[in-house]
Amino acid sequence: MGEIEMNSSVKLALVVAVAVSGIAACTSTPAPKQNSAPATESTSVTSPAVVTEVVTATVTNPPQAVVKVDNRLGYGTVKLGMTLEELNAVGPTQLSWNIPGDGVCVSDGKVAISKKYGVVRITLPADAKTSRGIGVGSTFAEVKNAYQGASEWRAGWSAPIDDSASYAFIGSSQSDHFADSDKVTLVQMYALGNDCAMAHL
Repeated sequence: MGEIEMNSSVKLALVVAVAVSGIAACTSTPAPKQNSAPATESTSVTSPAVVTEVVTATVTNPPQAVVKVDNRLGYGTVKLGMTLEELNAVGPTQLSWNIPGDGVCVSDGKVAISKKYGVVRITLPADAKTSRGIGVGSTFAEVKNAYQGASEWRAGWSAPIDDSASYAFIGSSQSDHFADSDKVTLVQMYALGNDCAMAHL
């Protein structure tokens, strides 16, 4: 009996001890976790290298200067209304205001120029065609079909281009009247209302 009581006392003491230690374990502050690396060792981050590169490019097509478009009527670079100076700028000419003339205009086989109005007549090359396909060798029937507003005049047929200029389709100088089968021998552009008597020469 005394032995049984002592064992019970021991058991009770053990249970109390286990309970106290459990409470202490629940209320105690947990120990900090240890890093796998030593505290004195630091981790370094490597920044990516910055590469500065200078590229030299060869410009093979530099920007072109703005070219003014001349919308005046004409053939190629020669335009009705051009001054003698403008004409010389697009191609040399033998014309000058010092050559003999009427003092108002000068002309050659290619152009007639008025001091007041500039180029008033352009003779097209023999192989040139108008926008409607008329040129040297075309018949006057073809001229009339291509230009419904064409009319006969002293040296051939004339057809308006716009309100400021006309074509002159010139035939053989031996003819006073041209049949449909007669052919154009010369094509000219001329400015209307000019002061050049030689504009159609």
